[in-house]
Amino acid sequence: MLTPFIFIGVTDDCRTTFVDLDVETVDPERRAQALLAEHRSCQEIEVWRDDQRIAVISRAPAEPTA
Repeated sequence: MLTPFIFIGVTDDCRTTFVDLDVETVDPERRAQALLAEHRSCQEIEVWRDDQRIAVISRAPAEPTA
């Protein structure tokens, strides 16, 4: 049985807004970027597998406006 990647959306004040499980993902970083695009309230996505956090993907900082 495949162990799913667990994607946890985290806001800038450290609240969890969603959890997504995915057993078919071959590129967890790309999936995390897509989730950041979909969930604008999140500042980062924690990627877990089993009981280990394997990555934290943060939203790119906003470009300064002139």
